Amino acid sequence: MRKFFYTLTTIAFVALFSGCNPYNNEGEGAATGGALGALAGGIIGHQSHDTGAGMLIGGAVGAITGAAVGSNIQKPEPPPEQVIVAQPAPVVSAPTTTYSGDTVTINVPNNNGGYTAVVLKRSGNGFVGPQGEYYDQIPTTAQLQAMYGR
Repeated sequence: MRKFFYTLTTIAFVALFSGCNPYNNEGEGAATGGALGALAGGIIGHQSHDTGAGMLIGGAVGAITGAAVGSNIQKPEPPPEQVIVAQPAPVVSAPTTTYSGDTVTINVPNNNGGYTAVVLKRSGNGFVGPQGEYYDQIPTTAQLQAMYGR
C-alpha cells in the first residue's frame, strides 16, 4: 500500500508542477494550492488513519482553489523587445572635379555629410552654373559651397 501511495503522490506532484506558464498565474496557483492542500490533507488524513486519501482530497481541493485564485492575479506583461537595426554608414567620396568636353562637374560638400554635384557649362571665356550665375574661371569648391552646399 505504501508503494502505491508514494507512486501516486509522485505522479500528482509531477503533474501539478509541469504545466506552469510564466505569464499565467493559474498554473502556478494550482501547483502551489495543490501542494499546500496535499500537505494539509495528509496531516488531517494521518489523524484519521488514512493519510493517502487525505492527501489526494486535500491536493485536489487545493489545486482547484489555487487555480481560481491564481487566475484572478494579474502578472505584469514583460516589456516589449527593442530591436536596433544597424544603418550602413554613408559612402562619401572625396570632392572631385570632372572635365567632359564643355562641362565641368564639381562635387560640393553639403550639410548632411554628402556631396552635391554642380555642373558648370563653358560660355565664352568663363563658366555658367546651374542657376545661371557666371564665373570668369572655374570656381573653387568654397565658392560653390555657399550656393549649393545645403
